Amino acid sequence: MLGRDASFAQKASLGFAAFFIVNGIIGLIVNPDFGTGSDLSSKQFLIDWNGWHAVATLLLGATALVAMARPLWAVAFLAYNAIANGTVAVWALFDSTPLGLFDLPHVVTDFVLHLLVTVASVVAFVLQLSRDRRAKSATVAN
Repeated sequence: MLGRDASFAQKASLGFAAFFIVNGIIGLIVNPDFGTGSDLSSKQFLIDWNGWHAVATLLLGATALVAMARPLWAVAFLAYNAIANGTVAVWALFDSTPLGLFDLPHVVTDFVLHLLVTVASVVAFVLQLSRDRRAKSATVAN
């Protein structure tokens, strides 16, 4: 687990890991269907869920867990998470069945959630970079 000396990015990665893993499990419980194409289905619990969406969420949680092991990995995860979730948010506005795997009949809720995750990732990323810059300046000044 993380110690007292863990970076802000590592703590943020742990938070995202918990969020994604809990939500992915909920998604699998809500709708474990892995249909594709015309066999797609979804059930809404906050957002639209099917098996594919739940597994993608669990994989993102696992990635966050691995990333929290090292400060640099955690910063890279925050950047990736912002880009990935931002891309998904915009894509969902134009396609209610992305990749033929996700069924998003309530696209607004999915858009809002992915946008909030994007904003949280960007904020955490910028805060970590700011902290790193201040620490480097303090080291150079001494």
